[in-house]
Amino acid sequence: MLGVSASAGARGLDYADLRKIVTVSEPAIAPDGTRVVYVRSRVDWAHDRRNTELVLVDLRSGTSRVLTRDRTGVADPQWSPDGSEIAYIATPGRAKPQLYVMRMDGGDSQQLTNAVNGVSAFAWRGDSRALVYVAENVNPREREVEKHLDSVVIDEENYLTQTTPQPSHLWLVNVDGTANTRLTDGTWSVQPGSQPFFSPDGSKVYYDRVPDAIFAHLVAQATYVHDITAGTDAPLFSGVSTNPQLSHDGRQIAVAVPRHRYVYLTMDVSVRSTTDGHELWNSRMLDRSVHDFRWLPDDSGLIVETADGIRSAAWIVEPHRPVRRLDLGAVDMVSASIAGDGGIAFVGERSDHYPEVYYLAPNAAAPRRISDDNAWAESYDLGKSEAFNWPTDMGVSAVGVLIYPVGYAPGKRYPLVLDIHGGPVSTSTWDLAGVEEGELDQLLAARGYFVFRPNYRGSDDQGDAFLQGIVGDMASGPGRDNLAAVEALKATGMIDPSRIFVSGWSGGGLQTSWLVGHASFWRAAVSGAAVNDQYEQAVLSDINVPFNQAFFNDVLPFTSQGRAAYAAESPITYVSAMRTPLLILSDTRDQRVPIPQSYELYHALKARGVPVRFTVFPRTGHFPTDPVGQELVLRAWVGWIEQWSR
Repeated sequence: MLGVSASAGARGLDYADLRKIVTVSEPAIAPDGTRVVYVRSRVDWAHDRRNTELVLVDLRSGTSRVLTRDRTGVADPQWSPDGSEIAYIATPGRAKPQLYVMRMDGGDSQQLTNAVNGVSAFAWRGDSRALVYVAENVNPREREVEKHLDSVVIDEENYLTQTTPQPSHLWLVNVDGTANTRLTDGTWSVQPGSQPFFSPDGSKVYYDRVPDAIFAHLVAQATYVHDITAGTDAPLFSGVSTNPQLSHDGRQIAVAVPRHRYVYLTMDVSVRSTTDGHELWNSRMLDRSVHDFRWLPDDSGLIVETADGIRSAAWIVEPHRPVRRLDLGAVDMVSASIAGDGGIAFVGERSDHYPEVYYLAPNAAAPRRISDDNAWAESYDLGKSEAFNWPTDMGVSAVGVLIYPVGYAPGKRYPLVLDIHGGPVSTSTWDLAGVEEGELDQLLAARGYFVFRPNYRGSDDQGDAFLQGIVGDMASGPGRDNLAAVEALKATGMIDPSRIFVSGWSGGGLQTSWLVGHASFWRAAVSGAAVNDQYEQAVLSDINVPFNQAFFNDVLPFTSQGRAAYAAESPITYVSAMRTPLLILSDTRDQRVPIPQSYELYHALKARGVPVRFTVFPRTGHFPTDPVGQELVLRAWVGWIEQWSR
């Protein structure tokens, strides 16, 4: 065991405790601002799943009650415009997700759809009498597939593709389930999961469109409008855009647009006229890459959610006015929902409490918590978080989250674990949310480790210039930042220099593999779902060549010069310098960062006699989504670090 012990009486979190964490998400406030519905999710360990339900909170009395029971996959609750009903998505039995409607004056939910491949998004019509939804087409060769007479012509699909991807399209259904009608069709696709919007008079639908059903082509998303009467579809304006949000009066539409062509880099909000698509104003004055945004009730501006340092920030952005940050004290706002009176329901994240649902009343100075689903954790000691700044060779300081060991005693030196975020365009914030950061880091803090979440160049917490610093230096630039962070942390005198570990998943795995090839002081490392070979990543993954182009200045890897550029930023190139004991983790059917790269690094290290272990999880996806799989990852990760701490 570690030579570090918590102070007497300190009680940190262990694996079994993490199973008690309740996830709250997708709050939706009623149009009149009197009630909030949200999704609550609990671990069902025996069945290796999360059980979800809708919870309704009355804001006047503070009372709450469960609206749905015995349903799986409950998601995306939306109030009807008149406030009389709630529509949501749920999964009946073993079927695909379907659309349901529940009246708020009593009665059970009614299932409106039986889409073979499920419903991914929907929206209410303004009169509350119909909904538009997004559903994937049925494969026209389904019978051939069943008889194994199928073949797939590959374009830019991932290497695991076994059936031809099918486009998603718009459908219209009455609130009583009648008149279920297809609105659009074609080889092009509505972007799955993106919410459409009705015009105020119900004659048009605005939606997010991609050229086809190939996932990698999300880089070509655009805002379209479907005229229901004419049956026509047309782009609202030229250029790439995502996440359309229609104003209440229907005269404006806010969309996220890439500042530098690619949706993987900085995203701004562009507000456009629905008459001719021309830009009315934008959010560039904010200089933060936008995560989400919602219209204010009077359509005068937007609430825009971004990262800012180690916090998640919410801003009021209006044309011709200075940007204002909402001061919510120790609470960070994500997933905001705004009522007609200006009241806001949101998921509140803190550094000392697991996420809960909050309500900010109109003109209130501070939000109040309206859920108490994670009160159980208040009896535990958590690792305290603070900002830590360090200099970079870009001439600016970077900032990360430093989490102290539970029971920290000044004057002692403690081991350090780097937990590096992926993306790579993302930000580690100070909160407790998430498996790869929140749960992992508290497990480590409970065992006597400092944990540092570095926001290296390419993170979206400091503006466009800092984010763009990763382009052309996808691994090497962040690598220099992370090494500089370790030196700055060592200089505090709090760190045991003989026990410094590095770890991460996805982009964090890339950094981990890179760093063990460029420094030898690491005690051990954990590289999860890592991009170890940029060439393989470009040609095998579901994000494919367009993703790499964004970070390699449009350079393709199919020339000698391009191949050399990709090799220079690939950890596998530096395997001869790797000495650090390394744990490699991956899902077996990871379409995002294909597992062959992990096999490549594993065999290279094993052949050279470097201590290495390769653990795989028989799961589909980039990270296990089931509770058992997630705990298996955490046990392997923490266990490897503890093994090499002895």
